[in-house]
Amino acid sequence: MEHVEERRSVKRNRITQLQFYAYRLSVSSGFSPLHSSGKLFQQYVVYAYVKTERSRLNYIRLNHKDLRVGFYRGFLDTLTTGASNNNLRVVELILLISSFQQSPRSMQQNYQDAMAMVRKFGRPDLFVTFTCNSSWPEILNAIKGRERPEHRPDIVVRVFMMKLSELLDDFIKRKVYGCINSCIYVIKFQKRGLPQCHILLTLDSS
Repeated sequence: MEHVEERRSVKRNRITQLQFYAYRLSVSSGFSPLHSSGKLFQQYVVYAYVKTERSRLNYIRLNHKDLRVGFYRGFLDTLTTGASNNNLRVVELILLISSFQQSPRSMQQNYQDAMAMVRKFGRPDLFVTFTCNSSWPEILNAIKGRERPEHRPDIVVRVFMMKLSELLDDFIKRKVYGCINSCIYVIKFQKRGLPQCHILLTLDSS
């Protein structure tokens, strides 16, 4: 993998951790002991996610000086001054980038983007909740043997995202509710483990 843009070029002769687990989680035509492991498969997915996130955090920690931290020099000076006034010492400060999902900066940026859309287009007119159903025929037809939907979160989430994409196309492209000025949605997981999406739609007043 080579990047030859204006940024510095990087040649990669190894796959990333995320690419490795994406390959491991892909479904093949033959028998897969991993996907047939029931709850052990879920535990494997959780461990893979934790390791991948840990790897990203380590990258940010080791390369935070190259991640445009200079733009936050005023914040760093204020923090250092406040610490010195309270007889404290700042040993190391690492700022999570806004592209790191679930970080405070990421959630704050998403909130500000949503508020900017509300200021421009007004308050949302519709609040739509789209919930995954583990008994969907697409899910039941994809699982094999004695597998159950809760044993295959990869299939459940993939089917959910495909249906969500079609639902958003109904709202935005096919205009089942008329012209849409803005669409904001957030995806979360319920306690049962199934994904759920909350959608805010602002309709055109005309």
